[in-house]
Amino acid sequence: MTRSEAAAWLLAHDHFCILTHRNPDGDTIGCAVGLCRGLRSLGKTAHILRNPQFGPRYAKWYDGLLCEEPAADHILVSVDIASESLLPDNAQALAGKIQLALDHHGSNTGYAHCDCVEPDLAACGELIFGVLRELHVDLTADTASALYLAVSTDTGCFQYANTTSNTLRVAAELIDAGCDAYPINKEFFGTRSISRLRLESRLTDSLEFFAGGTVALSHIPLSWMEELGLREEELDSISGFSRNVSGVQIGITIREQAGGRQKVSLRTASCANASAICAHLGGGGHKAAAGATVTASYEEARAMVLDALRAEGIEV
Repeated sequence: MTRSEAAAWLLAHDHFCILTHRNPDGDTIGCAVGLCRGLRSLGKTAHILRNPQFGPRYAKWYDGLLCEEPAADHILVSVDIASESLLPDNAQALAGKIQLALDHHGSNTGYAHCDCVEPDLAACGELIFGVLRELHVDLTADTASALYLAVSTDTGCFQYANTTSNTLRVAAELIDAGCDAYPINKEFFGTRSISRLRLESRLTDSLEFFAGGTVALSHIPLSWMEELGLREEELDSISGFSRNVSGVQIGITIREQAGGRQKVSLRTASCANASAICAHLGGGGHKAAAGATVTASYEEARAMVLDALRAEGIEV
């Protein structure tokens, strides 16, 4: 489905519930808020399903837009969700019922009845912007700001290699529409809580290196969250921490989750395909950024990741 076909599909319906992914970041939240506001501006009924992992950092963005559960007449639309396994716990029962998926992951599993997926886009926010343009939505400052949050999140404030000329054109149009970019950049990319800085200190001390220092692995035990007083939303961009070390081409982060699970995140340079590596673990994503969740101990997950690297011809 093209974005113009997705826009026509949205125009043909009136009541929507928008879904975000587990461990929500600025892209899925910004997309949900931007789409919700855009649909409401057209006279549609639209809500965002409350995600149990929403935290205070993003509260002002979705204030007044949430619902606790979909209504019987709600059309379910997912944003920035590659697989139904990434639905939050309170949305798992909606698997198989999602009518439209708006996404930018090449690994999208095609779970929705209709899919509009553009893998060449750096952020799903670019797609939502395009769909709203097809709907002839007059962007307000609030809607433009939400989409800017989405686009800037998945490009590391336009520092990542996935940033394209289209990304920058979209950002410029959002600023022209009233988005004040500086406070967003400052809050989400130029500020760290003391708890986050303490976590980074621990990660620095515990990094493991392989392949002559070109592969780095970091581990975040669940206990550290409580010990350091960390909120989930303070871990935005932590997946790229080990990749930022000089000389590192493949950065791996393994985060312990509740229920005996480990969340594996990869950030890679052009020498490796993160999505292909994570596919060995049942996950996926983009060439330079991908992930997977496995039910295993940390030691088992670590061995699985190293095996996946070897399977892709990387000696570790």
